[in-house]
Order: sequence, then C-alpha cells, then structure tokens
Amino acid sequence: MCADIYIYIDRSGNQHFSQRKVNDNYRLLLRSETNENPGSFKNWKEKSYSNIKIPNSKTLQNRYHDLIVQAAGKYNLEPEFIHAVITAESSYQRKAVSTAGAKGLMQLMPVTAKRFGVDDPFDPKQSIHAGALYLNKLLKEFKSKKLALAAYNAGEGTVRRYNRQIPPYPETQNYVAKVMRFYHYYKDNL
Repeated sequence: MCADIYIYIDRSGNQHFSQRKVNDNYRLLLRSETNENPGSFKNWKEKSYSNIKIPNSKTLQNRYHDLIVQAAGKYNLEPEFIHAVITAESSYQRKAVSTAGAKGLMQLMPVTAKRFGVDDPFDPKQSIHAGALYLNKLLKEFKSKKLALAAYNAGEGTVRRYNRQIPPYPETQNYVAKVMRFYHYYKDNL
C-alpha cells in the first residue's frame, strides 16, 4: 500500500505527519508515484541524509567562510559547527529547497525564517545569521551540540517531549551523527 506523506510544523517546532492533507497547514513531503511499495517513510528519511558528503571543492566553503566566521563570533559558536550544519543541510547550495519547504544554506523552515526576521532565506548572510542565532538559542536551552542538532532537525518541542534526549527517529539520529562527523572533520581540516 502506498500513500502520500504530509508534514506540518507548528509554532513550537513540533513536526506532525499525516498520510493526507489534514488542513491547509500541512504541506506535501513525499508523494507516492507508483503502486509498488516504495519502502517506509522511515527508510526514505534515512536515505535523505545518507548521500550528503563533504564537498570535494572548497570553493563554496571558502565563499561563505567569512560570513560563517562573522556569525560564529556574533552568536558564540564555532565556525566549524556552522560549516558542519551547512554541509548537512544544503551542501553549500544557497538556493536549496527541501521537500518539506526548508530553504537556503541553513535550510530554514518558513516559520523559523519568520521567527528570526529573515526576509530572503536564499540570501546567504540572512540564512547563516538566522541559523547561527537559532543554534545559539538551542545550545543555551539544551546544553549540548547533539541535543541542539536534534532540535534543529526535529524541532525543539520534540526534544522537550522526549525528556531532552535525541528523539528515537532514525532521520534525527542519523542527522545528529552526520553533523557531528562533519564537525569533527572541520575541526581537523578547516
């Protein structure tokens, strides 16, 4: 049996999934295109992060490095941490758009972009600064990089609901592990 999958992210950052468009707040995340079983939503989400690698070319990393260093200084973050998030989120593609509607280098959802005053999520400076500010707020609340990343991925409300632990979602667990690998890579190689 196949089904479309819809997502709604509420004001608290909680993600809600449905096999139908419950109301106008839900957006299509994954469309079933055949009568063959495409696998579970869980498997599809796991795959969505498995193909992202450190870019071979340092051109885009270098292009945005000064903005990243500026944001890191302003929001008390390590540049390597911001580089790691950008690598996982958009692989430095400033016009990236996810199937869930996240946009730009830091893949800000529209509600998050609005929350942090972003007019143009494709503007690298706005995206990097808003993403860095959001990461700063998450780090202050959750007191660890891994939990901040889990909240960045699954929503802060979700991490709170799971007693301030990484939610048991393969997508989020894989995302946190991947970003931390990128972070350690950048600590040694940036």
